[in-house]
Amino acid sequence: MKIMSLRDKVQCWIDNGFTPAPNPLVSKRLVIKNLIQINQLLEDGSSYIASERIKFLIHDIENDKLKPGELY
Repeated sequence: MKIMSLRDKVQCWIDNGFTPAPNPLVSKRLVIKNLIQINQLLEDGSSYIASERIKFLIHDIENDKLKPGELY
């Protein structure tokens, strides 16, 4: 039995057509900005609007609209 190093194993995956997932990073600054706005809506008693903002935030994250370096 051959013991492979991590480098050899990764090279084998690449040779067999492995495609890594896209970078899942989002901008911490943009997420915090959105969460502060949602929190303010909840404190003001606007739970329906806060719920809609949460849906928008999830949509933006899923569609890569909150990548680091983006300006919103």
